[in-house]
Amino acid sequence: MWRRELAKRLVVLVLTVAVVLAVAAGGPMLLQEDEERATLQNPEYEPDAVVPDPVAATGTVDANPDPSADDSGTVVIDRGHSNRFSRADIEPLVDALVREGYNVRYYTDGDLAGVLEGADAFLVIDPGTEYLPGDIDDVRQFTGNGGRLVMIGEPDRTAVSASLLGTSIQNQETRLTTLASRYRMSVDTEYLYNQENADGTFKHILVRPTGDGELDGVEQTTMYTAAAVTAQNGTVLLRSAPSTHKSGSDEVTGEYPVMVQRNDVLLLGDKTFMSGERYRVADNEQVVAYVAEFMIEGDYQAPPDEDADDEQDSENGTATPMPVA
Repeated sequence: MWRRELAKRLVVLVLTVAVVLAVAAGGPMLLQEDEERATLQNPEYEPDAVVPDPVAATGTVDANPDPSADDSGTVVIDRGHSNRFSRADIEPLVDALVREGYNVRYYTDGDLAGVLEGADAFLVIDPGTEYLPGDIDDVRQFTGNGGRLVMIGEPDRTAVSASLLGTSIQNQETRLTTLASRYRMSVDTEYLYNQENADGTFKHILVRPTGDGELDGVEQTTMYTAAAVTAQNGTVLLRSAPSTHKSGSDEVTGEYPVMVQRNDVLLLGDKTFMSGERYRVADNEQVVAYVAEFMIEGDYQAPPDEDADDEQDSENGTATPMPVA
């Protein structure tokens, strides 16, 4: 009996010693394998490699209009065409205008020509409904008399809304076509993205001045899910960085215009860059200041006779309809 018990204890002792020896011999191998895995790990999966460095957010909006411009006036912001923007989207721009002594008011409905009379600029941001012929004629007459027009569009995007009946998905489009086309301008439907030159995410593209405008102090700015814009015989002020794509094609790359000017009309392909959360990123505040200066330098002159000079040069816009090419 005692012999069997002794044999069992010897077997347990031998197995224990064997396990200890195996662990001691295999430990360095396990450590070596861990080191090899760390060495072979793809660097693009390391957190420090995949988290981009955001562009610095500093600066203030300091408009510096031409000294010959009036030190007071009125800017009208469109609210009458289902415009999609919030107070936070325009607060930095409105603050800059107010600091320069300008009044800011909204157009909601009714006689657009009457609201624009005496104003210096008209700001249209991402309208949800197209302009009717009568409103277009009112805006054309306004710019024909020296008023400034700023239009800001967006690419097509999908909006999800929830209600007691459930959720629905809708496609939102900027309805600038009927108005912008009368000035030989347009906003693209596809958004721009850049996987090499971006601020944190591929949809936040980096944008640079072309040198053809008066964007003093702007070296690099950003736009957020922007659309390309065009203007026949216009001046491109801002263009996307190289290797920018349109969302409809992964193969076509380029440097797309996102801000263009044609006489007394300015067109941009993004509104988010001037919002309270984004206006200080890179040199965005300088672009917002330029938009403010552009509007302040408007010089609306009411015609002495409403029926006079109906055939005024259509380059700056008049009440005379201009056919679309």
